[in-house]
Formats: sequence, structure tokens, C-alpha cells
Amino acid sequence: MKNSKKKTKKARKNGVKAGIAAFASKIKITKKNALIIGAVLCAIVVITGTVLGVRAYKKHKEDRTVRVAFYGLSDEMINMLKAKIPQEEKIILEFDKISDDVFDTSVIKEKYDMLFTWKGEITDSLEASSEEIPQRILESMPRSLRNKKCAPLLLDHCELAFSSKVLKETSLELPASFSAYKDFLKIAKGKVFSPFFCNGAEDRILIDLVGELILAEGGLAAYNKLIEELRKAESLEQVIDVKLTNSGLSLRSALDMLKGWPEEGYTHPAWYNGMGNDLFFFAEAGQLGSFFTLLSEHRKIPYNVIKNFESSLFPPDVGAENYGLIAPALSVMLVSDNANCKRYITEFFTLDAQEEFSNLTNLAPVHYQAQAYDRQADDVRFWAASCAGGALPDLYLAVYQRKPEDLRKICEEIRGYVR
Repeated sequence: MKNSKKKTKKARKNGVKAGIAAFASKIKITKKNALIIGAVLCAIVVITGTVLGVRAYKKHKEDRTVRVAFYGLSDEMINMLKAKIPQEEKIILEFDKISDDVFDTSVIKEKYDMLFTWKGEITDSLEASSEEIPQRILESMPRSLRNKKCAPLLLDHCELAFSSKVLKETSLELPASFSAYKDFLKIAKGKVFSPFFCNGAEDRILIDLVGELILAEGGLAAYNKLIEELRKAESLEQVIDVKLTNSGLSLRSALDMLKGWPEEGYTHPAWYNGMGNDLFFFAEAGQLGSFFTLLSEHRKIPYNVIKNFESSLFPPDVGAENYGLIAPALSVMLVSDNANCKRYITEFFTLDAQEEFSNLTNLAPVHYQAQAYDRQADDVRFWAASCAGGALPDLYLAVYQRKPEDLRKICEEIRGYVR
């Protein structure tokens, strides 16, 4: 049996050798044929090298022009960002401030290499076609803030500010949950005229307050679901009864709560018509227990008034794993693969640049080691880093960034509902 196997194996081996020999005998490479083959191979190498060289030269030439777009930013912010892009002799820099009424994502893709704007509906629409942010940049910020397609530069924040006097007189700590915040309102109504207040007449403040209520009670999934539904809805009626959580949380339940706050003594009877000067008047008079605003708006309140308030995140009834901080992010995207843009973008995330940006804008830096403008800005970075959702866009940016008329319409409908 063993001898039979050996013979079979030997025969198979001899057959393979014979096949190779037969194939080799058919290929008779003469000296002339060898020269021809060599010449063809050399030609292929030369042609390939030329094509690659032409492409590299063309790419290098194209990259010499760096086209940068700014959208939704103040002139002060634009000038701050421009100053971080070096003026190089062989590089042509083109800067454009895009008007609100002409922004077109298809034009942005075709015409520009880098875009600075607030993260929201616009950046979401561009993410699929944009280039990835270099990893070394992302590693400079807390993990929850990292986004491969849209890197945050600075953070604003939708905050609650609490009266230090009311907290002291009631022996209360800053509320750690939304349920605790409602308890604060109940106690504070015995101390001040309006335990809660906001500039409800301002569309962005109003819609952002609604978003905070949904996030505080329903968490990340509910907030993202609300964004999804609002992007499709043409009226409050179309979205008000959509279930945002399995427990039945809806926009109607949040608005019903707001509607009941004046009757319970938690807020001014016409808070939804409140303006900035109203907030300032009540705050200066010491008649507010807390108020809702943006950090950027907080900065406009005179020090002699704002020093009497303690800034806080909007306290949620969900854990950090199901929470994100509503902190609008000034962000940058690489719209094309321009090599110079990939060099320049690093200039915005150095320790020195982040500290400078925070000092100039009073907003929160994203570099985890950068010195923040003050404790309020430092807290925003810390809170955003501490929750799974990181920094979330407010409803204004997430849904209505390019739809001012739609925002105006739904806010009027909200005011009509809670009136």
C-alpha cells in the first residue's frame, strides 16, 4: 500500500515537471525578442511616470490656490480665523463670506477647500463628501468632541443661570437633575417674582429652550428624534404629538409643562414675550431665581448684574451615557483634499491658538489643555467632555440654520400654544 502511494506521488510530480518543460519549450525568447520586451517595459515605466508626474504637478498647481468660505460668522470671528492662515509667497488665498440667502451646498463643494461655520444642518449635509480631519488634531481634544469630518474650534452653550442670593437663602445647591430644578422653582417662588425667565420673544432662545426640555427629560435619542421630525415638519401640528421616547414624551407634553408654569408661579405670565431688556431689568432688580440664555448672550450682561448669578448646564433627568451638552460649536471642515488646507488647519488647534480664540470670543476652547477665558468657559468644555453625546447643536442650528421663515412660523405657533 505504501509503495503504491509513493509511486502515485512520484508520477504526479513527474507529470508537473513534464508540463512545465513543455510550456517552456514553446517560449523561445531570442535576443531580438528580449530587446523588444525590454523596450516595451521601459516605455510603460516612462509613460506611467509621466502620467503620475503630470497628475502630481497638476495637483500641486491646484493646491496653490486655497479657497476658504465663512458662513454665519461675525466679521470679528472671520478676521480672527483669517489671521491664523499664513501668507505664503507661492500660495494664493481666496476668502469669501457667504451670504445667508445664497448658501448652496453644491456650490460649496465645487468652489471651496475649507469651510468655517457653526455645526448644524449645513455641516450635516456636507459631511459625506468632505475630507477627514487629521488624527493628530482630533487627539488634542476630549474624545466626546472628536468628529472626523467636522472639527469644533470653540463652544458656545445653552445655559441656566441661578441667582446666588436665592440659592443661599434657600440653602439649595445647583440642581443636579431636571426634577430637582422643578423643586427649586417651587421653593424660589417664595423668594422672587419670577423663579424662571428667558427672552421668549427671541426665536432662537425660545426654540432652544424647547430643545433643552426634551433633552433633559428624554435624553439623546429623544433630542435627535425631535431634530429629525422638525426637519420634515411644516407646522407645529405635524410634530407636536410624535412620541419621542417609549415612555410617551412628546413636544406637546413639554409645551404643556411650560404653559402651566405661570399658573404655578414659576415664571412671568408673559415670559414668551420677554426681551433682553426685560431679563436685564428683572435680574438687576433681584427678581429672578434663574434664567435661560446662551453663553454668548450672557457675556453681554453687565458685570454688576451677572456677577450675582451662577452659570450651570440645564440639569437632565438622564445619565451621562444618554446625554449631550447643547453647546453650539464653531467648526471647520475640509471640503476638498487640498494639501495646503491640511497643513493650515493645524494652526487652529495649537495650545496658543485655542487660548487666544477663547480670550477673544469668551467662548470655550476645545483643546483639552488650553487655558479657558474664565471658569464659565472652562465648565462648558468640562461638561461637554463628560457626557457621551459631547457638544450638540441647538435646535436653531440643527434645523433652522437656513430656514429663518420656518423658524419664525413655528415659534409663533409655540407662543400661541403656551399663551
